[in-house]
Amino acid sequence: MTSHSRRLVLLIAILTLASTALFADVTSEVKGQLKYGVRAAREAHWDEAIYRWRRVLQLDPKNLMAHNNLAVAYEQTGDYQMALEEYELAYRLDSGNQYVKNNLDRFKDFYKKYRRYNNQ
Repeated sequence: MTSHSRRLVLLIAILTLASTALFADVTSEVKGQLKYGVRAAREAHWDEAIYRWRRVLQLDPKNLMAHNNLAVAYEQTGDYQMALEEYELAYRLDSGNQYVKNNLDRFKDFYKKYRRYNNQ
């Protein structure tokens, strides 16, 4: 093996290790932000929860739990249009998830009645 080949193999090994470490950091960051958001939501700190779950989506745009949790937070703060969008996003990500489907169905039922009552 030539010195050029050895350097290339070494570079690939370093990049692989670095990307693995970076992925682990992102995964750990996502988990931490999700947990922090849940803690904030339990204490009714909805702005903080929304901030944390948006941060998750910056790191992992297809995170089902973050979309679902954001929908709940938006619903709690009265931002029903954003809640609907997030529930629908979560459903599109995993239409087979019964928890997500139930949340979407429940919210659509509520939102339909809300709009009718408020003439929207």
